[in-house]
Amino acid sequence: MKKLNIFVLMLVAVTTLNITSCSDDDFTDTIFPVKSEKLDRSLYTFPLDTFVKVNFQEPYNMRYLYKLQDIGSDMDYNLTPCSYDQCVNLAVLNKYLWYDVYRDVVGDEFLKKYSPRVMHIIGSPAYNPTSGTIKLGTAEGGLKITLYNAESLAPSDLDKLNEYFFKTMHHEFSHILHQNVNYPVDFNLISSTFYNSAGWQDTPDSVSLGQGFVSNYASSQAREDWVETIANYIVKDSITWEGMLDGAKNSWELSTDVNYKHWKACDAKVKAGVAHRDSVGYYWKVGTTSGGDTVTIQAYRKYIQRNAEGYAVPDANGKIVYLSVVDKSGTETGKDVILKKLQMCREWLKTNFNYDIDKVRDAVQKKQYLYDDKGYLVKDSKGRPINKLTYVRPDGTTLMQELRQMVEKYKALQTTK
Repeated sequence: MKKLNIFVLMLVAVTTLNITSCSDDDFTDTIFPVKSEKLDRSLYTFPLDTFVKVNFQEPYNMRYLYKLQDIGSDMDYNLTPCSYDQCVNLAVLNKYLWYDVYRDVVGDEFLKKYSPRVMHIIGSPAYNPTSGTIKLGTAEGGLKITLYNAESLAPSDLDKLNEYFFKTMHHEFSHILHQNVNYPVDFNLISSTFYNSAGWQDTPDSVSLGQGFVSNYASSQAREDWVETIANYIVKDSITWEGMLDGAKNSWELSTDVNYKHWKACDAKVKAGVAHRDSVGYYWKVGTTSGGDTVTIQAYRKYIQRNAEGYAVPDANGKIVYLSVVDKSGTETGKDVILKKLQMCREWLKTNFNYDIDKVRDAVQKKQYLYDDKGYLVKDSKGRPINKLTYVRPDGTTLMQELRQMVEKYKALQTTK
């Protein structure tokens, strides 16, 4: 029976500082002791402790904390540590999918100067019961990144792996970069009429795309929009990214007084107050009339051809006619806006950090998905990219098993008390 090993380490609290630079310029040569303590070879965690020291602390002066730091955690949440086995998975993937990419594409000096000095791994999610959202990660003062929900890590599910970890890593790292060099102030004006810091979580992703955001969280505020644009572009496979851009060509309207008789199909879900989607809209119940015949609901609807009464006017073949209506500026679709934002990010990264986002994206894609000898993406029978991490190679092994060996090899150095 496999033993589940969970370790908790209580450390002395360190006062949080508002630091705008993540380099060591304001410190001595290192913010950690020059002579680190000798690792205990008798500990069960010795292999991972050694891997972390060799691959993170020594080359990049980064303390990788996978044993839950009680006082270093956000005390507003009930948090739990991550199991050792999952900590191994996340550590080797962090090296493979994140550190190795930036090292190879942007360079070691870039990482030494800008990579986080502390990375803290939390096993459980950080739920916000008030907003109904989950915190995926935080970047604190250009110094520390915290990743949550590590116990759910699943290398076989790249969408989830990216959403909870590697998109989050690129997202939080982009915060660190703009805490060092401000992003262009003109970016704040592109979608200023659509930002919604209080209710972004209630906006469907497809509606956000039509407004020019790569995710609904990007619509919360400009600085989140900036880093979400960078992070999503890096981790989304080409099929998904092109699908997002195609969906962003659709524009949406918001109606807050829709006659219930028009929407008989969503009767049960509207009465239950549950979000509902049909072919042209999303709906939420917000109230009922005393007579019960009509309800007032909020409806996000795709712009389509309608008559004066609001009914859809189909074409000669009876199909809905989607109108090419642009955003409030009257000049651009959501796709145009996203690409404009991406270009601004691209130029800023290249100018200030010599960071080529297209090369970073290409490196990430080739590490995540299977490509053939000619450099073409390999797809499964359903036309989806094949997960390179868990793909079973001709010799019966997987890349994930190979990556874990970077930690397992240190077991040979272990001793027993």
